[in-house]
Amino acid sequence: KMAARLALASLRGAVSRGRTTWSMKNSVRAPFGVSTNGFGGVRYFGIEVNSIARWASCKVENEEDAEKLDELIMEEAMPKLKDMEGFGGMRRLFCKEKFDYKIMISFQGLKNFQNFMNSEERSQVLPIMEEAKKYAVDNEITYQNFVLDKFSSEWGQEATSALREDDPTAH
Repeated sequence: KMAARLALASLRGAVSRGRTTWSMKNSVRAPFGVSTNGFGGVRYFGIEVNSIARWASCKVENEEDAEKLDELIMEEAMPKLKDMEGFGGMRRLFCKEKFDYKIMISFQGLKNFQNFMNSEERSQVLPIMEEAKKYAVDNEITYQNFVLDKFSSEWGQEATSALREDDPTAH
């Protein structure tokens, strides 16, 4: 209990000093919480922020509308984003069964993402995304931001191999 209280006090102090990140073992972590893991230890729930993804999602009527969205986004939006500092690329997901359409753009580091959110390039992309709404069945596109991590290696290991075997709360 004492270790948890000390860690929580340290976290509160970092937040009260206006820090937006909390450092544990020299890694950047967003402050989230601390709890005991039931085995007498402390588990930190801070997620490292190395890359950020911004999703734009909608449902389209058919595959032809998805192709029109691809064309609009790749020809109009991508050229405005590709040279931005820290731009990690764009990916598209499309479900041919349920006609769910998602575009993900990613940025290396929180600062690069924040710069994008306040950039001239983003203000140029917003009207393109407004135009894209005409292909969505409900004329809406929803947005969501994520911390982006990859838990497999280039050698194709399973994602679960990234979990520490000695961490009983990770299973």
